[in-house]
Amino acid sequence: MTAPSLPRPAGLPRPGRRLAALVAPLAAGLVIAPAASDAISLKQRTYRISVTPAGLDTGGASQEPALSVDGRTVAFATTGADVVADDANGPVSDIVAADLATGLRRLVSEAPGGADGPSVTPTVSGNGQVVAFATYATNLVAGDTNGHPDVVVRDGRKAPVLVSVGLGGAPADGPSYQPDVSSDGRWVAFTSEATNLVPNDRNGRPDVFARHLQSGRTVLVSRAMGGDATAGGRSSQPAISADGRYVAFESAAADLVPRDNNGISDVFVRDVVAAKTERVSVTSRERQQNKSVPPAFSIAPDISNDGRFVVFESDATNLGTRDTNQRTDVFLRDRREGTTRIVSASTTNVQGNNDSFNPRIAAGGDFIAFQSFASNLVHPGDDPAREDVFVRDLRTGTTTVANVTASGAPRQAELSGQFLQRPALSTDGRVVAFATTVANMVPNDGNGVADVFVRRLDPPVTRIRQRSRTAVRISADDPAATRFVCRVDRRDPYLCDSTPAVTARGRSLTIRAGGPGLLFDPEGVRVALRPDRRRPTVRISAPGRGALRTIRGAARDTGGAGLDRVTVSVTYQSRGRCRSFDGERFVRARSCATRRFVPATGRRSWRLRLPRAIRGAVIVYARSYDASGNRSPTARRVILTR
Repeated sequence: MTAPSLPRPAGLPRPGRRLAALVAPLAAGLVIAPAASDAISLKQRTYRISVTPAGLDTGGASQEPALSVDGRTVAFATTGADVVADDANGPVSDIVAADLATGLRRLVSEAPGGADGPSVTPTVSGNGQVVAFATYATNLVAGDTNGHPDVVVRDGRKAPVLVSVGLGGAPADGPSYQPDVSSDGRWVAFTSEATNLVPNDRNGRPDVFARHLQSGRTVLVSRAMGGDATAGGRSSQPAISADGRYVAFESAAADLVPRDNNGISDVFVRDVVAAKTERVSVTSRERQQNKSVPPAFSIAPDISNDGRFVVFESDATNLGTRDTNQRTDVFLRDRREGTTRIVSASTTNVQGNNDSFNPRIAAGGDFIAFQSFASNLVHPGDDPAREDVFVRDLRTGTTTVANVTASGAPRQAELSGQFLQRPALSTDGRVVAFATTVANMVPNDGNGVADVFVRRLDPPVTRIRQRSRTAVRISADDPAATRFVCRVDRRDPYLCDSTPAVTARGRSLTIRAGGPGLLFDPEGVRVALRPDRRRPTVRISAPGRGALRTIRGAARDTGGAGLDRVTVSVTYQSRGRCRSFDGERFVRARSCATRRFVPATGRRSWRLRLPRAIRGAVIVYARSYDASGNRSPTARRVILTR
């Protein structure tokens, strides 16, 4: 939703889908096995990828990382002419791919004497061999004379191949961009304004296409209902499934599916094999979304490898249950189950208090990365003006911040007020890649421009250190694991400390360790609960003489669960009228028997500060609650003041 810092030709809004995998810098002491992120050994968890072969600062900006699912290849766009030795075109944006198992790098946008135009938005196949990208260069493939950006694909060291090809092999008569290559490397989906890629393209709008690289067949994805007609509105932002069968995209067209009359952009999935289009930006009851993203931006959907899950951003308020934040949120559509829900939420399922966008889903569909300005997704006090990358673990329902520094120190603000970090995820969610202009992500970053980083999010192992009748003491095998999430049976999770009580009512308590830059332990530890059924007690202290301003008392837990809170009701009579305290002020009450319980400060020794001193007959009620939910008998005291 923001302008990147790389020089970008007009009409190249965002890269295609990132089939994420395992990445790391070549000069940082890594051990990498080609197929499993568990085999990566890191000295530090946050690494800068966009460095010279010697591990030093590059002379240009780097961003738009694309990661292969086999853990060997990372591709990114860079204006740094010193990232590879054979970059002959100077500070022109190029695509570089690095094989992290061998340490070799290759210039993907390679041409004799250097590419004569910028290349951006790479996307990588599952094995890392095939890289598709958009380019303004005219000397990458023979016969590129159309003067427009084109989509090009390159398989290893083979010659680049033009994807945006017109009918009969003619040059495309308009710009093409936003490529996304399938995991099997056989299909490339892309957006194009050309009118000669397929027959009868007469809408004069950007359309989404998919090209089969082996057969050379191009199909229209954003197809209107009833024949070969192109859509009546623009379409863009394609994301393709692993085998190329399903393509997700956004469109303002109203003629792709029946009964599309909301007048806004929506997200669709095209089954290329069955030749069917489905709208996925709908509620779990198949109702249209009531709002989209602002016209200055466009929805950027992503799709899982099997095509079952689609993620997208929206300003709609009717897509998720109780969506009340009035912000851009990230939603997950399960096409098999027909459900839609918000995923840009905290571990305790609190909605973000600011915009969340630019989602990416892991190939298997278990993890979602997204950007957000929200300050309440991980911990209170986060800078509301700072953009962060978050990862949502759908298995555990937890959310973690991913773009943390190597040392764990607070991250600086971006050099640009808004910066599109473009997160990408590995299949197992343990590796996230992103771009940032922050200078303190790693030591010795002094180039003052955007760089590409990778963060290992390996979850800690939760351990029980000690157990008593009423609580357990928890630790983790990682000192960076400073946060714990508790969940009783299947109830909502809640943040807990390292000594949670085991006296809640239920069968078992599951505790997971996590922290900034770490996933939460997927296994956790499970503790059998021993419910405390003994009621706590509470009393109201006698006040001093004169007007009443503060009410005090004491409470005691008798069963071992521990006190949770004390609530107090205060009603007084003055001049024949009864007034009760609602937590902020005294309001008129129907009778002096009215009870409005509000939280007191403290537990064992509690107090309630009133907004002003009161006189007359004051009726005070108090209750205490323990951590198991037991409530004390209600204490009552009548206080006569002067």
